[in-house]
This record gives sequence, structure tokens and C-alpha cells, in this order.
Amino acid sequence: MTQRMVSFPQKLLEGESGMITCDTWGMIRALHRQGWAQRKIARELEVDPKTVRRALGQETRQAYRRSAPRATLLTGDEAFLRRRVVEVDYNAHRLLEELRTQGYRGGYDTVKLFVRPLRAERDRLVAATLRFETAPGRQSQVDWGSTWAQVGDTRLRVHLFVMVLGYSRRLYAEFTPEETVASLLRCHEHAFDWFGGLTEEILYDNPKTVVLKRDWAGRVIEWNPQFWDFARYYGFTPRLCRPYRAQTKGKVESGIKYVKRSFVKGRPFPTQEAMNPMVQDWLGSVADQRIHGTTFRKPAELFPQESLRSHRSKPPYQLTTPIVRVVARDCLVTVDTNRYSVPSA
Repeated sequence: MTQRMVSFPQKLLEGESGMITCDTWGMIRALHRQGWAQRKIARELEVDPKTVRRALGQETRQAYRRSAPRATLLTGDEAFLRRRVVEVDYNAHRLLEELRTQGYRGGYDTVKLFVRPLRAERDRLVAATLRFETAPGRQSQVDWGSTWAQVGDTRLRVHLFVMVLGYSRRLYAEFTPEETVASLLRCHEHAFDWFGGLTEEILYDNPKTVVLKRDWAGRVIEWNPQFWDFARYYGFTPRLCRPYRAQTKGKVESGIKYVKRSFVKGRPFPTQEAMNPMVQDWLGSVADQRIHGTTFRKPAELFPQESLRSHRSKPPYQLTTPIVRVVARDCLVTVDTNRYSVPSA
């Protein structure tokens, strides 16, 4: 029997698990009808001989059916893990601890293998996040950090407030003993004085000193009433990051790391009161004069373009702390050992 030679593409790719396309399946059967040997067909089409044998044994091409996922020790826990993995920053050890309290009997490697592709997807999304730049005077970012400092003969844990201007990257930093609403608002005013004004909006994470409750999308927000009154007093718009999206405020995150590494680390402080005058000297002489890694300019050079709104016309904000007292039957209340009369109704 005369064999008719046929020209083919360089390679006809096989699909999942050796499955082939409909065209390849038909070509295998056509060549076989012309008298081609199975091995020659496999060699010519660059497929496995078993694939040729399987195609010839089928009167119709069988579609590929994905087998059901195999049960593992984590079967039934996938929904919990996918939700919790973000909250614990993809920490497989932490997930293992929590799973064991729920009866999990497997090992660490199983959890690690489950987390690995989720972490890879997170990293891919982070890498794809575009850098968010703002116009001069448009936005600043605020956040807290904490670090250990050598104060005299004692090693103390101190809190660090940082505000960074989004356009120029100029910083303000202040150390505080706590992260209360009063400290937050006081540091804001010190930052406004340092810069000589404020931006149109300020971006925050989601601390209770700023926001008491919010939904995921940020459509429903219950602001801390004292903070909200402060924002209205100075006329700036507060903005919130999405939960678990710290890279949204990456400028201030970088600013906090910069202060910790370049100013605090390895530097002794005579007293805790001396820390803020020292950091202010450093801000003016070092931080403002460095070449920033993103803008490739000195913050001090870009700062004149910020066009900040002045706050000088307003007196300092008066923070009042509500005091709850029970009115006695004689319609008097006691405040600081003094008794005051109140209306009976």
C-alpha cells in the first residue's frame, strides 16, 4: 500500500494528563487508516505512543475529566484558612497552633504547603500595586510605631508618631509614652507647627483613636468623636486605608522604619525628655537633607512646592474629656470636691 506523506506542524501539544486536541485525535486515526504504524504516528506527531494507542481505541474522542480533589487533613478547614491567613500575615506556624485547638492532627508541612501559593499570590498582587503619588499639598500620612531605646541606663519601649508629606516626603517625628487620643491630637498640632501648615487630607490606618467601627469597603464609618471634631476644627479630610492593606500608606511606613534605623538604633539618650529635641535636630540636619530613594530629591528642596494650608489663625484645639457623674436627690453633682446644682428635669 502506497503511503502518502503529510506535513505537520513542528509539534502538536498534548493537554493535561496526556489529553490531546480534537484535531490531533482525528489525525492519529486518519494516519492509522493510511497504514502508518503506531510508533511512527507517535514519532511524527511528537506524542506518547500510549496516547496514540488510546486514541485508536476510542470511537469518539473522550473529553478530559478532572478527577475529584483528593481529601487531605485540611479538608473542611479551607474556608477558615483562606480567611485567617490574611489576618495572621501568612504565618503557617500561627495557623498550625490555631488548627490544633480545633482538633487538627497533621504536621506543619501540610499547612505550609497550603499557605505557599496564597503567599505567592499576595506577593504578586503587592508587586503589581502601583505607587500612589499625590500632588503638592494634597495628602500627608500618619501612623504610630514603637521601638526600644537606650535611655540612660535603662532600655525603654517608646511610641513613635510620624507624619510624612506625600509629595516632598518631609517628615515630622515625635516620641510619646502612650498612643491615646490626646497624644495623637497633640502630635498633629506639633506637626502642623513644624511644617507651618497642613495638607487637604490625611491618610490613616484604622486605630481606635481614629475610627471606632467601619465596614470593609469604607462606606459606613463610625469615627472617634474626639478625632472627628479635631478634623473638622482644622478643616482636613481624614482618609482610611483598607483593612490589611498596609502598603496603601507605604510612605509613612517607610518613614517610621527610617527613623527607627537611622536615628534610634545605636543612639543613647540621656533622658526621655531629651529624645524629642534630639530627633527634631536630626530631622532638620539629616532627614530633610538626604536624597530620597523614590523622588531622588532632598525633601527640603521639594518642600517649598507643598503649598500647605495655614493653621495659624486658629488657637490650639482644646481637648475635653467627658466626665460622668450621678445626680444626687438634691440635684447636686460633685466634681473635684466641688458641688454644683443642675436642673431637676
